[in-house]
Amino acid sequence: MIRNDQLVKTLKTEEGNYAEEMALEEYGGPTEEQSATVFLQTHGLLPKEANCAKCGAPCRFQEKSQHFRCDKQINGRRCNYKRTMRKGTFLSNCAKDDSEFLAFLSMYLSKDFNSDQVVQELRWTDNTVTQWAVWCGEVCEQYVKTQPKIGGPDTVVEIDEICLCQRKQKRGKIVHEFWVVVGKERDSNKRFVANLDGNPRTAANLSGIITKYILPGGVVITDSHPSYSTLGSHGYTHHIIDQQNVVRTQSIERIWGELKKGYVVRRGRAPNHMPLHICRYIFIAAFKAEDERLHRFLRNAAAMHPSPPC
Repeated sequence: MIRNDQLVKTLKTEEGNYAEEMALEEYGGPTEEQSATVFLQTHGLLPKEANCAKCGAPCRFQEKSQHFRCDKQINGRRCNYKRTMRKGTFLSNCAKDDSEFLAFLSMYLSKDFNSDQVVQELRWTDNTVTQWAVWCGEVCEQYVKTQPKIGGPDTVVEIDEICLCQRKQKRGKIVHEFWVVVGKERDSNKRFVANLDGNPRTAANLSGIITKYILPGGVVITDSHPSYSTLGSHGYTHHIIDQQNVVRTQSIERIWGELKKGYVVRRGRAPNHMPLHICRYIFIAAFKAEDERLHRFLRNAAAMHPSPPC
């Protein structure tokens, strides 16, 4: 859960610039609704002010009803325009209060997220948890899509294919196979996970994924699968794993374990939601600190659903 202290952080972006210094007023629990609302307004997820859609005058915010209302007098009569502060935002379809949403979000962004825990602690229905997990997964997916390529000169990138399979009763026959290609820079936390979408592991498919996610000029380490034999023609220095463990891919093996130990593969998860769970894994891995992870998620959600001008 989110800590109950006050902290001011200056968060550094990927380009080396500094985001604005923000007072992240943390909340202590679901009862502190006003603090949760201010927290979401500070991150841009909820608007701080609004103008009337009829006359353009500034609206007054009513804390009790969470509405913006226009009090301007027009020909002796009050305009009386009002709208909810959530209209057109990421929370427009949320029937829960702000503190409850933040409590869910803190659990969703944790490594051991479990929908059963949300149902038990927040008293949400299974359908509500699933729907909000999908919406939050779309925010993580948008973050993954906007990330720059990894690799390049003087870097080593490890590559491997992983089958995230689901078995009946965890030990019976395989009921679904989901193949992905994983890549990670050896000396940094940069990584990617690409879905093969049921395509065969041919040279054209694998080289297309690698050129999409990895800059040329560096070293790429793979296994001895023949589909990787054409990487040298794409500007990479290709090394193959050897039996003496001189050329290895231990970083990929660790990711393989993380993906299969609850991040993605878990009983009851729909196969069509697998890409969203993978994007959630990449997002969590990119930000180790929970405070920064929450900040980045809210900023990305606000960018996807900007508050309406009026």
